[in-house]
Amino acid sequence: MLTSVEGISFQESPLDFFILLARYKFAARFIRKSETVIDVGCGKGLGSVFLSKFAKTVVGADFDKELLRFNKEEFSKISNLDFKHLDLMHVADAHKAMYDVVVSMDVIEHFPQPDISTVVNNYASLLKDGGYAIIGTPNVASRAYASQRRLDTHPFEFSAKEYEEALRAGFSNVFIFSMTDEVVSTSFPELAWYFMAICVK
Repeated sequence: MLTSVEGISFQESPLDFFILLARYKFAARFIRKSETVIDVGCGKGLGSVFLSKFAKTVVGADFDKELLRFNKEEFSKISNLDFKHLDLMHVADAHKAMYDVVVSMDVIEHFPQPDISTVVNNYASLLKDGGYAIIGTPNVASRAYASQRRLDTHPFEFSAKEYEEALRAGFSNVFIFSMTDEVVSTSFPELAWYFMAICVK
């Protein structure tokens, strides 16, 4: 049975469910079998399971310890997948410089604007030298059509320019892609529903 991803269940909205998983499909195209990946803000872990098929090891990380306990039990048979606690505002030393790749979908917008620089620097702190991050977030231009749940839980959202500027505070190179439904491109960002950023430490 397909459970929810970021609050969207397959039964409730099949289209939205697969759009969310398509974000992980985009990230998976860049990951190599030799790499160690952390999925920051893994929620119920379906994205982490997806990534585990393309990486050496995957850690699904989240602030919610109850979710992590559920994930550990639910996905215990996947040998290269583990779940660990992570506070993006206060990253423990055990996580720092441990990963080749950071993947984080629909997380950064859950923090208020004054905390964004801390979050970005902490994403970077997770990476080994030469590592990279794939970070996705909604385009603020699509907020006019947003669900009430999105409005209630996203204290700050970005334009493409704001997003790139925020990420460049922690990364040496940042490449912003537009995403609408399952399609990722370099098209006009103001018309995108979502942004995908590839960030190099």
